[in-house]
Amino acid sequence: MAKKEDEKVNIGPWGNSLSRRNVLIGAGGVATLAGVGLLASCSSSTKTADAGAEAKVGGTLDGIMTQQIPSSLDPFTNAQGAALNAAGPCHDWLEWVDTKGDLYPSLAASATQDDAKTITYVLNSGVKFQNGEAVNAQAVADLFAWVMDKKNAAWLNSRFDGVKTEVVDELTLKVHLPKPDVAFRYAVTRLPIAAVSTMAAQALTPSGCGPYKFDRWVQGSYVSYTKDPGYRNAADITLDGIKMEHFADANAGTQAFLAGGKNWVYPSSLSQAKDLKARADKGEIKYLPAEPGVCYLLNNCKTGPTADPNVRKAIRLAFDRKAMVDGPFNGVSRPFFSMLKPESSYYVPELEYERNIDEAKALMAKSKTPKGFKEKIYTPNVDYFIGLSTVMKANLAEIGIDITVEIEETAAVINRMFVKKDFNMVVLGDALSPEVSELHEYYLRSTGGRNCGKYVNKAVDKLLDEGLREIDDAKRIAIYKQIQMITMLDDTAFIPLVGEVLPAAYKGSNFDEFAGGFIQYIIWPKAKLTA
Repeated sequence: MAKKEDEKVNIGPWGNSLSRRNVLIGAGGVATLAGVGLLASCSSSTKTADAGAEAKVGGTLDGIMTQQIPSSLDPFTNAQGAALNAAGPCHDWLEWVDTKGDLYPSLAASATQDDAKTITYVLNSGVKFQNGEAVNAQAVADLFAWVMDKKNAAWLNSRFDGVKTEVVDELTLKVHLPKPDVAFRYAVTRLPIAAVSTMAAQALTPSGCGPYKFDRWVQGSYVSYTKDPGYRNAADITLDGIKMEHFADANAGTQAFLAGGKNWVYPSSLSQAKDLKARADKGEIKYLPAEPGVCYLLNNCKTGPTADPNVRKAIRLAFDRKAMVDGPFNGVSRPFFSMLKPESSYYVPELEYERNIDEAKALMAKSKTPKGFKEKIYTPNVDYFIGLSTVMKANLAEIGIDITVEIEETAAVINRMFVKKDFNMVVLGDALSPEVSELHEYYLRSTGGRNCGKYVNKAVDKLLDEGLREIDDAKRIAIYKQIQMITMLDDTAFIPLVGEVLPAAYKGSNFDEFAGGFIQYIIWPKAKLTA
C-alpha cells in the first residue's frame, strides 16, 4: 500500500480539501472529507485593474456563453455541457471537484470512503429542495435509483450500474458499490441533487436545491435566475440574479461582450485572442486562457470501413496535429495523444508519435479497403471543429480516404453520437479530468456511457476493473499505461487530436473564482459582481 500523505490544501475559513492521493489511501482504510463552504479556486495570473476589488451587493451577473446552445435544461438526461451550465444556478452537488482532482464538500457535510466498495455521505441538516421537499438521505437514495433505472435514460446510468444504497438515518446514506471503485466519488460530482418528483419538468423548468431559482428561458437567446432566499447559505449570496445569454458564434459573443454591459464571455473568440490579451495588459478586462478539454476523432469500431483497426491506425498516423494547432486554434493549443494532459502522473509519453504518411499508406494497403473509401466526418457548427475537420479532410486524402465534412448544430451531433449512434466518423471534444479513470470508463469500457464508437475489448474491461480496484499509485499507473497503449495505439479506439483551448474574457466579476478552477460546471454560490 502506498504511504499515506496528508496533502490537504488550506482554503481559509472554508475547511480543507481531500486530495486525489488521499482518496486512494482512504479506499484501503478510512479517509474523511468534512466541512462546509466554498472552494477558494484558482485565479488568473493576468494583472488587471479590478484585482482585489470589493464585491458588490445586489445586481444581476450577466454573462455570455458561446458555441453550444442548450437544447434542454435537463442535466440528468442531456450530456451536453451547455445544458449543465445553463441549469447550474439552481443546482447543488454532494461534493465538488477542482482541476487538481481535490474534492470539496457541498450538500454533504462529510463524505467517508470506508473501503473500496463503501462510501458514507452525511448531509447538511435543514436543507430543502426548491419545491419544498426535504433534502435527506432518502431523497438522495431515490435519485440514485432513478439514475440506475435505464428507462429514464440518465447519461450517468452506466457509471451507477449495480450500486446499492442504504439509508442509515435521516441524514446518513451509505453507498455500496458492486465492485471496488476508488473513483466513484468523482462520478457522483457529475450528478446535481434534485427531487425525483421534479424530473419530468427539468428540461424546461429546472429545479434543485442551489442558490438561484429558475426564472425564464428564451430558447436560443438566454436563461435567467433569481436569488433563492430559501437556499441553505442564502446570506452568502450577494447577487439578485444571474442571466446567461447564448451565442452560437464565439466571435459574435465576444463582440457583444466588448460592446459593454456584460460580465463575461466564455469561450471567447480564438481569432480575437491577441486583441483580448492586449486589452487585459492595459487593465481593460481580464483574460483567462484555459485548456479544459481534448478534441478527438471517434470512429465506429463495429461497422463500416473504420471497423478495421488497420484503417483506424492509418487515420491517426495521417493527421498533421501541428496544422490543427496553427490553423483552427491560432497557435494557442498543443497536440494531444491521450485522454490526459501531459502534466498528469498517468500520462504515457510512449503514446506520442510523428506523422507518418508512408506507414499510413502501408496500413491502408493491408486493410479491407486498400483502394480507400468515401466517408463523412460529422462536425459541430463551431469554428475550430470545422477547422479540424478541414485539416483532417486534406490529410486523409493523402491516403485515399475521400472525406465530406458534414456540419451540424452541436446538439444534433451530440444526439447523433450518444443517442442514435449513427456515424462512422465524428469530431467532438470532452472535458479533461484529473481522475484517470473517468474518460477511459466512459469511452473505452464495453458498457461505457459514451462508448458510442462501439469499442469492445474484454482485456481492456478487465484492466479497467483492476484500475478501479487498485489503491497503490505505482501499480495503478502501470495498469492505466497498459490501457492507454492498447486503446490509443494498438486498437486506436479513440484518436485525441489537440487540446480544446477555451479562453474566457471577463470584467466586473470574479469569473476566475467561480468558473476557472473547476471541472465542467460552474460553482454559482461563489459568483459575485466586483466594483
